Amino acid sequence: MLTGSTTVLLLDDNPLDLESWSKGLKDCSSNYVIVQSDGVTPAIELCRRQKFDCVVLDLDLPNSSGFEVLFALAPDRRRPETPMIVLTRLVSPVLHRMVLEHGAHACLVKQRTTAQHLHEAVQGAMRSASRKEIERTD
Repeated sequence: MLTGSTTVLLLDDNPLDLESWSKGLKDCSSNYVIVQSDGVTPAIELCRRQKFDCVVLDLDLPNSSGFEVLFALAPDRRRPETPMIVLTRLVSPVLHRMVLEHGAHACLVKQRTTAQHLHEAVQGAMRSASRKEIERTD
């Protein structure tokens, strides 16, 4: 990870969404380093090999679910190892509540989210994770 950079893993099976959100985050801040993945298994492997400041994931993936990544990265949902944000096209209050209960910092609906909203959510998730890390060391 570069000094002063924010490394984000984007998981989405739609290449246009991956490019759009990557560009949008970089337009919000030149400090972003974006790593893209279009599958659950590669995303989990990437997270095992590399530390990300935040993971942004879609839930609706072919042959799998973004919940697999959520559960892998948040074995203790009160203290996820990596800040996570769900960015999905699915509009369901029950689903959104479940995502938050399982360790995600935010659940955003793609159609209602701008790059600025995503940027703010990433920054908020990282601040929240920093506070939790401080609490663990106290």
